[in-house]
Amino acid sequence: MFWFKLRPTFTIELPTSRQEAIEKLRDACAELNQKNSFTMYGEYGELHLPVEEHRLWSPHLSFYVAERGLASLIHGRFAPRLDVWTFVWIVYLAMSFSAFFGLALAYSQWMLGESLWGLAVAVFGVAVVITMTLVAATGQQWSADQMHALRNRLEGILHSTELLQTKAATDD
Repeated sequence: MFWFKLRPTFTIELPTSRQEAIEKLRDACAELNQKNSFTMYGEYGELHLPVEEHRLWSPHLSFYVAERGLASLIHGRFAPRLDVWTFVWIVYLAMSFSAFFGLALAYSQWMLGESLWGLAVAVFGVAVVITMTLVAATGQQWSADQMHALRNRLEGILHSTELLQTKAATDD
């Protein structure tokens, strides 16, 4: 198994139909009335931490209710807050672009017999991507307690709606 996932996922099997699970989750969302920390949009939902608990790498939990045969499932995925996640992917994209064109430039310079300063651009881009991946792994470890809190909160909601009787979750 791959030792590091940028967005850890899990699956929870539910004993009811997909539509019934969605309705119960919508009702729980309306009953809790916590628009900033628990929202449902059709079959999709999100759990967020309170703002005062946010750290740079604080996650949020997104989930959706799916159907497999007669059973319904909740597919959950942890991810950094959208502002952090957007920044990370912009940096990945920019540095991948820089590395690719740095290599293309270095190849052209090599063919012309010039100095290979384009190779430095490519190495810099690759180094930044590797550094961002390591920082993301570290941030994930630092926010493990918050990931567990969000997962427990989801399971608490599922228990309160009687969608989950036992702890029957699996990590993907």
